[in-house]
Amino acid sequence: MGSPAVREIASENPVPVAPVAPGTKRVLALDVFRGITLTAMIVVNNHGDPRYAYPPLAHAPWHGWTPTDLIFPFFLFIVGMAIPYSFAGRLERQASGRKLYAHIVLRSITLFAIGLFMNGYTQFMTGHSRYHLSDIRISGILQRIALCYLLASFIYLKTKIRGQALIVAVILVLYFILLKFVPVPGGAAGVLEKEGNWCQFIDLHVMAGHLASATWESKGLLSTFPALAGTLIGVLAGQFLRSERPPMEKVARLFLIGNIGMFLGVVWSAWFPINQNLWTSSLVLFMCGMAMVIFASCYYLVDLKKATWWIKPFVVFGVNPIALWFLAGDGSSVTNLENVRLTMTDGTLVSLKAVIVHWLATWAGPLHGSELYAFAWMLLWMGIFSILYKKRIFIKV
Repeated sequence: MGSPAVREIASENPVPVAPVAPGTKRVLALDVFRGITLTAMIVVNNHGDPRYAYPPLAHAPWHGWTPTDLIFPFFLFIVGMAIPYSFAGRLERQASGRKLYAHIVLRSITLFAIGLFMNGYTQFMTGHSRYHLSDIRISGILQRIALCYLLASFIYLKTKIRGQALIVAVILVLYFILLKFVPVPGGAAGVLEKEGNWCQFIDLHVMAGHLASATWESKGLLSTFPALAGTLIGVLAGQFLRSERPPMEKVARLFLIGNIGMFLGVVWSAWFPINQNLWTSSLVLFMCGMAMVIFASCYYLVDLKKATWWIKPFVVFGVNPIALWFLAGDGSSVTNLENVRLTMTDGTLVSLKAVIVHWLATWAGPLHGSELYAFAWMLLWMGIFSILYKKRIFIKV
């Protein structure tokens, strides 16, 4: 890790991967799982026409979930899983606490700043802002990742496994109690709709004017705490994976614990619905449980059975996650074809994206055309990142 850099390495592994700390055995399944998650993210974030999307490739309107709602919780779980591995070499070399904490803080600030830049860039390109801090959106996906990484890293370094598990339980239970049983000032208790809940109340009083919309922020302050709990569950899974237990026992236990988590999430949802906007406690248990099951499947196939014939497209993305996110993953990325303007014969300006989507829709229909654009965008970047991968170029923050 370290400062933002481009590193070129050679690998003894038949499937080349990004560098890791000395003394750390890399789990290839983690790159594969990350790459699968990022591939899905590119597709769901880049519909040709936001009005048209296959139901599984769109978020649940409020309560409930679709496959799209798995992506961000999975990514935070992966961030947590990677923490024990990323710190292993430094801890074995007995790196000073001050340097280690400085590394964590610097990386978190960098991620947060990239997210803030992307927010400002989006507002600038859509004409809503000129990078004025007075109205820029503060929160976002990378900002939440930065906060969860920062806090989860400190907790990992300062506590043992039991302490980390206790923190997860306390966060999820207290969050449930607050949202279900504590009245919002001037309102009622147990409001889990978009208006009148604790998440909205806190964001409106702390970040008013800097939200995703006038009255709502889906990546707000309060809901970052249960997101942190999901990251810590990833930390716990990462430590278990690094243990000396037999590989098949790891697979079996991850399957078992993952299914228990999914079951508990579904049961809890009867009182506290699965909801990514509020990042409910039931969502954390359900999504982290499913993440464990899918990761265990990848680990069994890739690292134990060495069935690697299918993984390269996902590893290509998995070893360069931040660069991919910045360039291609978000519909507001700096390379979005919406930002490329063409002058038509009548003098009007249209985006290159609009021209492509219109052409696709003329023969595939609006719905299929919209999704063809998303898949084509993903394949384009898979080709570009395959070149970086072949040249052993890995961009790290």
